[in-house]
Amino acid sequence: MDSSFEYHRPASLSEACELLSRLGPQALPLAGGTDILVDLRRGARDPQHLVSLADLKELQQIVLEDGELRIGALVTPARLEASGAVGSARPELLDTVEGFGTPQVRHRATVGGNLCSAASCGDLAPLLVVLGARAVVAGPKERRELPLEALFRDHRRTVLEPGQILVEVVVPARGSGEGAAYRAFGLRAAVFITVAGVAAFLRLEDGLCRAARIALGAVAPTPVRVPAAEGRLVGGPLDEAAIGEAARAAREAAAPISDVRGSAEHRRELVEAMCARALRAAEERAR
Repeated sequence: MDSSFEYHRPASLSEACELLSRLGPQALPLAGGTDILVDLRRGARDPQHLVSLADLKELQQIVLEDGELRIGALVTPARLEASGAVGSARPELLDTVEGFGTPQVRHRATVGGNLCSAASCGDLAPLLVVLGARAVVAGPKERRELPLEALFRDHRRTVLEPGQILVEVVVPARGSGEGAAYRAFGLRAAVFITVAGVAAFLRLEDGLCRAARIALGAVAPTPVRVPAAEGRLVGGPLDEAAIGEAARAAREAAAPISDVRGSAEHRRELVEAMCARALRAAEERAR
């Protein structure tokens, strides 16, 4: 790692926002470092400043209030897995923990880092999108909320400007008859890398599907909602025929590339299989 940079460790969120705003694009916020440090070693990034968020206690909270779950940006996958609040309110979030690789990575990576890296293979984003999660973003002058799916601009790009920090993710309370799940296929070398992933949300009532949301990961630059697949489910019974139609519609909506992890056609096949599995798991939780 040949890069040289100045290291900063602000004591408050407001100080961190002001510092990042003043230093501009040449400064990067540092959370767990599992992505940034790798990028520095291979020369993919060359910042002049790293601004550590390690002392920002506000970003380390997991709060469950009236069924709504607030997850701080510095919460690690290991803490998600150990949290009784997450396990009781949103157990589907634990479906994503394996995607964080080794135990060491699960104790070091962060929810905010996983989302703000905006890698197309990130596992949290598709599931949080179908859950209707909101991102809370702080800047030098204001704090705002936006739908999580609006956070992503492109592969490795978010809408965050210099000085803006993701503070937390807010997951709505689970309603009656609702269930969600995430299923992914990945390659494991040193870590698990998702090749194709599908998140599904369902609301069932009187034996019929009243609402459905499906999002794909790792097969487009950003998480992709699939209205065509959702429309195959809403208004009817959630039987194998409907699940099969939705899975095929998800396959058609995927826009993957071919790379060393798999061909585009293989990824489309995986989307179909993972969609069916995610829907069955979501149905089980909804019932």
